[in-house]
Formats: sequence, C-alpha cells, structure tokens
Amino acid sequence: MKRASLAMTLFLTLAAGVGSGGLVPARADDGPLALMERGQLRRAAAVAESRIKTKPEDVEALRVLATIRAQQKRFDEATQLAERAVAAAPKDADAHFALARVAGMHAQSASVLKKPGLAGRFRKEAEIALSLNPNHEDAMEGMVEFYRQAPGMMGGDKKKSAAMADRLVQVNPTAGWLEKADVAIDDKDTTLAESCLRKAAAKGEPRAKLALASWLVQPWRQPDEAERLAREALEAEPWRAGGWALLAIRQAHEKRWPDVDATLARAEAAIPGNLGPHYQAARTMIADRSDPARGATLLRRYLAVEPEIGQPSHAGAHWRLAQALEQQGRKPEAIAELRTALKLDPKLEGAKQDLKRLKG
Repeated sequence: MKRASLAMTLFLTLAAGVGSGGLVPARADDGPLALMERGQLRRAAAVAESRIKTKPEDVEALRVLATIRAQQKRFDEATQLAERAVAAAPKDADAHFALARVAGMHAQSASVLKKPGLAGRFRKEAEIALSLNPNHEDAMEGMVEFYRQAPGMMGGDKKKSAAMADRLVQVNPTAGWLEKADVAIDDKDTTLAESCLRKAAAKGEPRAKLALASWLVQPWRQPDEAERLAREALEAEPWRAGGWALLAIRQAHEKRWPDVDATLARAEAAIPGNLGPHYQAARTMIADRSDPARGATLLRRYLAVEPEIGQPSHAGAHWRLAQALEQQGRKPEAIAELRTALKLDPKLEGAKQDLKRLKG
C-alpha cells in the first residue's frame, strides 16, 4: 500500500551524463496509466476525465482518476470513481485494488472513528484483488503493510506480513526487496535496510537504484555512490522527478551552484511543468543556510506555475520563501509571505509558528 501510493509520487545535468537524446517526453497517445506512472498526474487526470466523458465505463481511466483524486485528498470523489471501476469490471483485480488503495490512503488521514472501517475495506478489496490475481504485486505490497500495521483484532499479523513479503520476492525480486527495505527502515534496522536496498538495486531497475540512492545520499553514508546511481536511473528513465531532486539536493549540499543550475535546467526539459526539484533544491539551501537568496529565486520560479499534483503546495513554497527572506534580514517581506501562506492553507503549522515568532 505504501509503495503503491508513492509510485505516483519517489522522494526524493549537463555534467550528469544524461544527454539530450536520453529525454523521453510523453507521447501524444500515452494513456492515463502511463502518464500517472511517469508522475504526470495533472495530465493523466485530464486525459482520464476526457476518456470517461466519452466512455463512462472506461476502467483504466476510472481507476487512474480515483487514485489521483485520493492523492489530492478528494476521497469522496475518489471512492465513487473506484466503485464505478469495480462495477464496470467486477473481475478486474486492478479495479479492486484501486478501491483498496483509495481506502488505504483515506485511512492515513481519517479520524480515529473512521480508520477501522477504511482499513477493513482496504483489506477486503486487496484480498479480492489477490483472489483474482494471486501475483498482483500492488495488492501483495499493500497486504505486507496491512498485516504489519493493523491491530490483531483487525487482522494484523507480523508473521503473515513477513510471509507475504517473502512471496513478493519470489514474484518480483525488485518489489519484494524494496518492500523488505521499507519494513527494515520502520524497524530502524539500518544494516538490514541497506542490504535489502542493494539486493533490489542489483536487478538494475531505475526505481530501485533511486531508492538506494535516496538512502545513501546522506553525508554520513555514501553520497558519491548515490549520485552515480541517480544519474544511471535518469539515463534510463529521465521522467523520474525524484532523481532530479536527489541530484539537486546533493549538489546544493556541496554548494556546487553551476551543477545545481545545470541539473534544474535538465529537469525542466525532462519533466515539463514539474518544478519539484527546484523546490527541493531551494529547501536544502535554506535548511543549510548556504545561499538563501538563491533559494528565494528558485522558490519564486516554483510559485510561477501551478504545482504538479503530489508536489509541495504554493502555501508551503510561500512559507519556505519567508524563511529565505528572514535569513537575508528582510523581516517585513518574510511576514508578508507567511501571511500569504496561511491565507492559502490556514492549517500550515510551521508558518503559524514562524509568524508568531517574527511578530514577537
């Protein structure tokens, strides 16, 4: 479940070895599923909506749009769309898991009273998906997490979680070892986590290389190897925004400003309309207090376009911009940015705290 939802979104240059011939823009005939898997959620949603208008029982379009609406926390709409997909194709494992995924994502932010019902629905639909397709990887990943996190009275069972993870390794080693790495990270077993990530990356899939890179990029691990892995992943799949963000973060930490500029230019060419790497580079510059003015410039660039679905909101960008301005001694402008952030998102706690502090 965790990795299935993060597939929309992985966290996470001219000198990076990614030549212009390596860029793979979306084709005009790409369907909503392909677009979603490439992180182009806004375009995927538009294509899905158009297809549903023409064919109301388009199962792929319904389940893709349901997943994206859940990502936007529009859970009522997402549930209705996923239910329509199941009604249109009751024997389709992917449709049932789309409904499971919506319930699982909703449960993460639901009230205590609603969580049990949503968790139960996740389990029911995921189990139906597995009954229809015993090797359904997303459903297997979801059940690893369900068995691990759910209370025993709701069906949680860590032995079943481990067994399902072992089964996933047999079906798809990359997915299985990535799932085992997630479990190890949750258990704070860093040695096992890195071992699992390396086993996943050994299969050569770009997503696994980026997962290992995001683990190794910390200064106390192996950031040089992380950068190499990110470049290799982007050579194969330049549409992965997390790879560009990882490179930019690494370069910003080291104050390699020409490399940062080159990376972000390549990112804009590879993932048009997604300036998530700009935001992450700016956040790093502000957190490190290395170049708040440069960070502010990147944030203003980020604010000039509508964020891709799943990327930081404009409210968050205004908050980070306020921090950059404060570091430059521009307190009145910082206060103005914080007020803008809270106007866009009154629940943004970090901005609330910073505004209270700056106003004294």
